[in-house]
Amino acid sequence: MRPINITVAGQVFQIRSDAGDEYLKSLASQVTERFQQISKKGGQQNQEFKAMAMVAMGLLDELTTARKRHESLEQKAREFASRMITTIDQLLQAKSS
Repeated sequence: MRPINITVAGQVFQIRSDAGDEYLKSLASQVTERFQQISKKGGQQNQEFKAMAMVAMGLLDELTTARKRHESLEQKAREFASRMITTIDQLLQAKSS
């Protein structure tokens, strides 16, 4: 893992990662964009922490939703594969009879 500096909402952070610089900077840019959208809605000064917390909650919600969708698709794929194996086995048994 190597160190890389990223900027999120005007704050520079040094992180260690094996991911590419462009990917990490893209993530930082997306967080900054969300932070700016939320902090504009707040209308009060010194709301940075609250805005970042809301960004984190939104990102966690998206991640949780994506994981659930992934698990559902994975289960459907397993069920489909199982049905196909059963069908192939039945066809092979019928052919060999």
